[in-house]
Amino acid sequence: MDIKLELKKVYTNRLLQSQKEISEFEEALSNLIGLGDKSLITELCMGFDDDTEQYEIMFGLVHGIEHLYKENIEDGLYLIALAVPRIIDRAREWMEVLHYRILNHEQVRRIYGSVISKLDIKTKEIIINLLRDIKSEDPDMFGNPVDEVLKAV
Repeated sequence: MDIKLELKKVYTNRLLQSQKEISEFEEALSNLIGLGDKSLITELCMGFDDDTEQYEIMFGLVHGIEHLYKENIEDGLYLIALAVPRIIDRAREWMEVLHYRILNHEQVRRIYGSVISKLDIKTKEIIINLLRDIKSEDPDMFGNPVDEVLKAV
């Protein structure tokens, strides 16, 4: 299998505007996740787009990324963090979704604070601003989890 070609299919079909795009996206995603290679996480994140027409299908990408990092959470979170600055402008909602899921899982969020602290200043700042936005949108649900992550940064 040509990994670069499969990644390109995920990216090219990310808007999921037709049955053909949906099929191509799902098949390529399945092929890539099936490899079990967490090093693909950053490139897989490029498949997120807030203009997608099929929210439920795009959620498959969220689950796939989570599957890839379950064996090595720290490395997986680092690879997600590296993607954030590259896609935040066109996939902010999906970055929020990924971060909601991180924040909702105690073990994962504890590790994430440590991961963020190791990032370059620009990337760290973008993620901190994203977390602060999440906290301000829903302080009751995410106030304490965001504070816990930021305390470790």
